[in-house]
Amino acid sequence: MAGRLAKASIALLPIIGLLLAASSVLALSVGVAPGRMDFRVRPGGTEVQTLNVINQSDQASQFQVYIEGGNEGWFEITPEEFSLNAGEVRGVEITVAPSLFTVPGDHDFDMCILCLPPETELRVGAGVKVPTHVQVTDFPIMALGWWIAIAALLLALIIGIIVGWRIRARYG
Repeated sequence: MAGRLAKASIALLPIIGLLLAASSVLALSVGVAPGRMDFRVRPGGTEVQTLNVINQSDQASQFQVYIEGGNEGWFEITPEEFSLNAGEVRGVEITVAPSLFTVPGDHDFDMCILCLPPETELRVGAGVKVPTHVQVTDFPIMALGWWIAIAALLLALIIGIIVGWRIRARYG
C-alpha cells in the first residue's frame, strides 16, 4: 500500500510542477492594437500596416511575432523579436506581398504574438492571436487595358518602322 502511494506521489510531481509554472505564466500580459488586421492587395503588390504590441505586465519581457495559416512567405514582419520594458509599446511593421501569380480570393491567417519572461529558464510564455484577413484582388481592368493599349501601340510602331524601312529600301 505504501509503495502504491509513493508511486502515485511521484506521478503527481510533474503535474504539480506544471501547475506552478502555469501560475507564473498567467502573470504575463500582452496587449495588441488593432485586434484584427485586414489587408487588401493585388497579386504582386504590397500593403504595409502597423501592429502595436503592448507589454502590460510589471516586468520586462521578450516578444516574438509570427504568422500561422499557410503562405507565410507573403509576410515580412519587422522586427520579429524584441524586448519591451513594463508598460512599453512597440510598433511592428507587417508587410503583405502575395506573388504575382497568386489567385485572387480571401485568405485567413493568425498573427501570433508571444510574450516570454527573460529571466526564467523554463521558456513558457503567454500570447495572443490576432485574426488576419488578406483579400487578394483582381488586377484592375483599367490598368490591364492600359497595358494592352501600350503593347498594341508599340507593336504598331514597330510594324510601321519595318514597313517604312522596306518601302525606302525598295524605292529609295
